[in-house]
Amino acid sequence: MSSDINIILNDNRSGSLTITKRALDLYRSIFKEAKSGSDDLETIYKNLQNASRTLIKHQPNMVLLRRTSNNLLIYFKRLLKSDKEPAYILDTVEKKINIIEQDIDSRVDKIAHDGSRLITNFNKVMTFSNSTVVKKLFLAAAAQKKRFEVYCLKSHPPDEGVDLAEFLIDKGIKTTLISDTEAGIFMSDMNMVMLGADRLFENGFVNKTGTLPLCLTAKFFSIPVYLAVETAKILSESERAIKQTPQQNSEIYQGKKNKLSVKNIYFEKIPLDFVHKVISDEGVFETYEFINWYLKE
Repeated sequence: MSSDINIILNDNRSGSLTITKRALDLYRSIFKEAKSGSDDLETIYKNLQNASRTLIKHQPNMVLLRRTSNNLLIYFKRLLKSDKEPAYILDTVEKKINIIEQDIDSRVDKIAHDGSRLITNFNKVMTFSNSTVVKKLFLAAAAQKKRFEVYCLKSHPPDEGVDLAEFLIDKGIKTTLISDTEAGIFMSDMNMVMLGADRLFENGFVNKTGTLPLCLTAKFFSIPVYLAVETAKILSESERAIKQTPQQNSEIYQGKKNKLSVKNIYFEKIPLDFVHKVISDEGVFETYEFINWYLKE
């Protein structure tokens, strides 16, 4: 299991949906190993809990990962208090993992379907980072035979936008890769900006650092910004603070000046004021409508 979890921990290029689904695969493997081992149910629960805590601590802003993991732990804990046989409990929790994954896929498919309808022929769409939800939205638009072009910002560091650009071009979608600093050069040619998010909170969202300047650039050129995101990613700041976890400085600077201060933060907060519409699993909303329906207490 340690090698599997390390693969997830070392992945700094995938979006929260991909990370969450890989976590579900890890949890599934824990139960499969348990069936052939001699550990009791309490030990298996602790193994699952430890894996979950490690992943959440490493990715504190990925709300989908947090909610999915915690929901599974709560479900498992309730079964432990029942009088069911161990084999039944293990099978039931495995089935629960499949149900959770199917629900996630269904919600993302809804976002992709609804969001793809906003893209029309000959549109130019700029995006940032490597959101799996946005990726599926583009694939849905391409499946409808729409002819459009995606401009992928490199998203430095760690350049996960390159991964998205290579994926899209392999799928036959016209794609252009540009550096983060070129957003202002090409923005006036865009029809929209399409973004994903790791978290929604009271009046904003969390995404890869660089999203805020991209939104500011879009506003300057009067280009609408669309946010494609699952409602399961809502977590208010009053409930849990947003964390800015420092990443490896070597991604920014490889020089020898030890006294040089280097900062490398992957995620930032972006006000929802910059978003034209929110594409969620509950439908497409004007931003003020979404805030009133889902983010107001």
